[in-house]
Amino acid sequence: MEAKKWTDLLSSAVYSRLANCYSTKEDVLPLAQARWAWLKHIKATGYVKEDALVYVLELLDSNSVDIDLTRDEYDDILNSII
Repeated sequence: MEAKKWTDLLSSAVYSRLANCYSTKEDVLPLAQARWAWLKHIKATGYVKEDALVYVLELLDSNSVDIDLTRDEYDDILNSII
């Protein structure tokens, strides 16, 4: 893995939307997957997949991107992070 930061793992479309504060609900999974892959790559200890998802949701919220997930959507995304 050559990435220097977790956002290097994103597709250009997802990264562009993130950078321009236009992320969509569909972006949450690839964002969380990239964050989780980065945490594993840097061998961060004490983290679980949900930490990556919460980080992404908080980041989007700080970008004024309102992503309203149902509990089922949240659980589906969490279970899809690899």
